Amino acid sequence: MIDLVFTQEARIDIEHIGYGETAREAYFSIHNVGKIPITDVTIYVDGTESQKIIGKSSPGRGFETVLYLEPGEHMIEVRTPEGAYDSLNISISPVEERFRITTTTQEEAKPVFEENKIWVAIGLLMIIIVVVWLLMRKPKLVGE
Repeated sequence: MIDLVFTQEARIDIEHIGYGETAREAYFSIHNVGKIPITDVTIYVDGTESQKIIGKSSPGRGFETVLYLEPGEHMIEVRTPEGAYDSLNISISPVEERFRITTTTQEEAKPVFEENKIWVAIGLLMIIIVVVWLLMRKPKLVGE
């Protein structure tokens, strides 16, 4: 019999997904796009190790990270011990522009009446006053 061994290649993908308070704060998404788990992702900026994320990432899973970069052109690389590799080039502006990433989670979302409690209370009070006034007024008899 002939033993067949199928090797699967580790693959990783890095994408630039946005900026933080300034353009120097760059957010990246890193995903395991291969068919085998990867471990210990190392991030390099211009060939120098910048971050090491220790842990295991299953196929199809990923995470986000932030890098603080100086203005100019940079090559961002990701590598794993399994041989997965990807890179991208990013340009950071020297101008200090303000960017803001805003997200709203379910816990943070407030109903409209919580933000305008006083106006809701005044509106309900006015409705109650009108209903009580209508109930208390005497009906006029025809011919009086």
